[in-house]
Amino acid sequence: MTELRDDEDTETIATLQPEFRISVRNFGPIEIGSVVLRPLTIFVGPSNTGKTYLAILIYALRRILGGFTRLPVIHPTQYHSIGLDRKSDQSETDVDTLEENVQEVLEKLFDDGRPLSFSDLPNRVREIAEETLNDPDLLGAVLEAELQRCFDLDSVAELIGPSGHEEMSLSLEGNECGKDLWQIRMDVTETDVATSGRIEDIVLLPAGWTDEKSDYYSILNQFDELSGGPWGVEAHLEIQHPIDILEQLVHPYRLGWRDRTHYLPAARSGIMQSHRIIASSLVERSTRAGLARFPELPTFSGVMIDFLQRLILFKETVGREDLMTNIADALERDALSGNIRTTESQGGGYPEFVYRPRESQVDIRLTRASSMVTELVPIVLFLRGIISRGDMLIIEEPEAHLHPSAQTQMARTLASLVRAGVKVIVTTHSDWLLMEIANLMREGELKEISELHEGDKAGSYALLPSEVGVWLFREDDDSSGSTIEEIPFDRSEGIEPEEYESVAEALYNRSAALQNQFQELAGAAAREQK
Repeated sequence: MTELRDDEDTETIATLQPEFRISVRNFGPIEIGSVVLRPLTIFVGPSNTGKTYLAILIYALRRILGGFTRLPVIHPTQYHSIGLDRKSDQSETDVDTLEENVQEVLEKLFDDGRPLSFSDLPNRVREIAEETLNDPDLLGAVLEAELQRCFDLDSVAELIGPSGHEEMSLSLEGNECGKDLWQIRMDVTETDVATSGRIEDIVLLPAGWTDEKSDYYSILNQFDELSGGPWGVEAHLEIQHPIDILEQLVHPYRLGWRDRTHYLPAARSGIMQSHRIIASSLVERSTRAGLARFPELPTFSGVMIDFLQRLILFKETVGREDLMTNIADALERDALSGNIRTTESQGGGYPEFVYRPRESQVDIRLTRASSMVTELVPIVLFLRGIISRGDMLIIEEPEAHLHPSAQTQMARTLASLVRAGVKVIVTTHSDWLLMEIANLMREGELKEISELHEGDKAGSYALLPSEVGVWLFREDDDSSGSTIEEIPFDRSEGIEPEEYESVAEALYNRSAALQNQFQELAGAAAREQK
């Protein structure tokens, strides 16, 4: 990307998308690797090479930060998850002074009409932002707790790998137009967890953002409303309050959306088939009597718990018509050949899901439905009632139990989600899915050309090559773990790993050798008869 000038068109600045990179060393099965997240990010490679590990890590990091934004702030709910009350020790007078400082900064920038940079913020605001990244009792404690929860661990040191290593590291960094925005890092040994972070002097709002006085006065008015609102001084005592106020009030140049992240685990088909049993069991055991009967319960990983919770609390919005429901309808029509229906259980009030084939009046319970149906049900449900524009959806093996034609339809579904503004990460072993994604990337290139020459445009599933990142998790013979490398898009070869071609070639050679043996035996038998 080219670097922007300070006087660049504000509309252009508003549409910029920061780039985020995840880097790990000795993390689970991964010895070393780095991944840049794109609108569609695909992890491929053999089993047990760390694809799921990295996907869960991304899920944990996004939950902590409430999504990846231009300015990292730990999401408030994460403090409560570790029993930490993050109230500032500032008095009411200090809070009033801080608010006055923020107003003075806004007034000055309004008069000057220049960009708002991180260094323009009052000292205390900058200190609050930076201490959330460098205080081990904040970022370190929250990140450690979330990793333990998501991976179902007693200690985060259990993630150290491959065998023989004594420490691991992970980092997340934001970049925009070739410039660093911020970085957070975590280093783990058997006995210690250390975290650090930094925020560069980034531009928070572009030049000319105060062209409309209404924007400026809107910010100040909402400051006043929050001051005397239902939360009173308590709201101001939240340690990240000043930064959150700026983030929430500045529109359309927000520092980042507080978007959500959803994880669909690989075991979702079995979960959907046993969903009623799991839900009813959880409801029964949530009572005091139930806890007394089952004092020691087996545990799920955090990603599995979050998935189950969204199913148990699922409520479909009746009459909702938007891009997500349109995508869900297309998936039902083209892959499921039927509809997913939601009913309320008579026992615990949690929802039950059934499948009704096309042109049928009979519902089929998921325990009797095909594995393809149960595999696609959660995707349809999440599209209908959970996922919104700006969210991230992580799906493990979306091709599981699908016929090849349904796998290509799944590729188009993923492309539709990208077009609808959802960030998507998938792990896959499917040659069919990768081949169709490559075709959609070719369509994206054709669309650019056709628009330039006013020719025919490609379909709505088209993807630009810059929107897709395919990362190969490779087992190296001379390494104790896996490494990660990007598979570049090639217009003629597509985005398939070389090993897929090797497998296809080996199968062909074996087939040819067997055919030759049959011919030789048939020839020998014919000669004997003569």
